[in-house]
Amino acid sequence: MRSPGMRMGNGFLAGVFDLFHVGHLDVLGRARQNCDRLVVGVLSDEWAVEAWGARPFVPLVERAQIIEHLRCVDEVVVVDDVQPAWLTGVLGVQIVFAASGTDGVLGVDELDELPAELVSVVPPGRGSRSPILRAAIDQRQSRSSVA
Repeated sequence: MRSPGMRMGNGFLAGVFDLFHVGHLDVLGRARQNCDRLVVGVLSDEWAVEAWGARPFVPLVERAQIIEHLRCVDEVVVVDDVQPAWLTGVLGVQIVFAASGTDGVLGVDELDELPAELVSVVPPGRGSRSPILRAAIDQRQSRSSVA
């Protein structure tokens, strides 16, 4: 596994980026500081349901549009899976960033199919309130559906 701080060609970071928050912004910015070009994979709704058992609140197209409008992001791709051959061959990625402690962004455990020398862990920045927001939205939805 690589240590952050070594600036290296094309970087890649993947996440659902639902209920976009400051923690997402921090991890994207930290990843971009460690590469010359940052490609961000926005994970599909199907991936989120399969991996985490919940459908994102924000539609995929809107999540991708939010990410592509950030200055630290050079390219956005929608992904269902993160495969080494696709990353290094098609996207030309030299480093894949794993998030530590940022909800909705892939961490080391979700990237275990990738060669360890390709992965670099981005330390967490500011925390998020998305678990609290998600619980409040779920509670409100259950109340309104009981009428």
